[in-house]
Amino acid sequence: MTTRNPYAGKKMWVHASTANEAGDAPRPYLTNSGKVAFADSRLSDNSGEISAVSKKDLIAAQFALQKAVNERHYQETPVFASASNEKLDQVVTAAVQDRDGPAWKALGEVIGDEVAETMGREGFAHKTLLTKKLKKGEIGRIRIRKKDVLAFFATKNPEVIASQVRQFYAYPPEYYLQGRVLVEEAEIEQSSGDLLQDKYIDGMEAIARQRDLVWKRLVDASATAYNDSFLFNTLTPTVWASMSNQVMRWGIPVHMALMSFDLWPDVLADTEFSEWLDPVSKHAVVMDGYLGRIMGTEIHTDGYRYDTLKVLDPGEIYFLGAPGNLGAITLRKELSVAPINLHLLGRPDRGWYLLQIEGMTIVNPRAVVKGRKI
Repeated sequence: MTTRNPYAGKKMWVHASTANEAGDAPRPYLTNSGKVAFADSRLSDNSGEISAVSKKDLIAAQFALQKAVNERHYQETPVFASASNEKLDQVVTAAVQDRDGPAWKALGEVIGDEVAETMGREGFAHKTLLTKKLKKGEIGRIRIRKKDVLAFFATKNPEVIASQVRQFYAYPPEYYLQGRVLVEEAEIEQSSGDLLQDKYIDGMEAIARQRDLVWKRLVDASATAYNDSFLFNTLTPTVWASMSNQVMRWGIPVHMALMSFDLWPDVLADTEFSEWLDPVSKHAVVMDGYLGRIMGTEIHTDGYRYDTLKVLDPGEIYFLGAPGNLGAITLRKELSVAPINLHLLGRPDRGWYLLQIEGMTIVNPRAVVKGRKI
């Protein structure tokens, strides 16, 4: 029996798309460049650019996309870049008919790979922190860079005090990220291609959101260690500048702002903001939560995620330094997928167990500040 995943290398795209006027989901297809385009959508063209003739139209399209996500006017469609949709049916059919485990395990690995990619693409933790992969037996620690060497000026008796150097490390405690996905045999027998996308979503719910919840607990605890907490009625340029200055006063550039999508109208309604706003036009990039830049600061949101995957509360916003100034993830064990068969326990269920082991730490609380709309 081979241990190689027979479907490895067959890239799967999963993309949220809006419905057209007839109520049908747009039909995704792959362009010659390998990008996903939509045949029946007014929101994006064949190059993946959001259709807009001005900044105003581009922003309106972003709101249309977010509304489509909230109202479920979208379709998640798996597409294989190197095969037709018949190949997808073959993958699922092989898993459904498999009774020994290899094909079912391979299908789980495809799902696991896609979950891992989504975690890196959408997750706040991966966007804001460095990732250090640990070798077998390696101690999980993060080196903390400190400026602790002194120099002196002297005209007489030039004897100076020695700078005693000691290296500082953070040792983040490790934890498990786990997902246990089960599906009844009746559902398996009745399923077609929707099984793969359903289990893809389940894997995201089990793994991706839990990592971001760990991240959120850490940044919430760190935000008030050195910086002030902000409460505001409207997100104005003054509030924006005041929060940014909390980080920049320590000599740390503000790399990213993470904000709840309900704050986006405050930004767009202010003419001073609009002068500095540079929105993005790539459909796929917007769906990953990247809205644009204001004065060099990237703006990200979880407003385009499923409700069950969102981690930001309404009105929340964070200003963060670059990953090298903020913290890190120590990756002990990358995401692995193991098949589950409960037939021997008298239950008609099969599924997958997803596991990842890692640690996470914020080593520099000066690089994070939090605000909330009241």
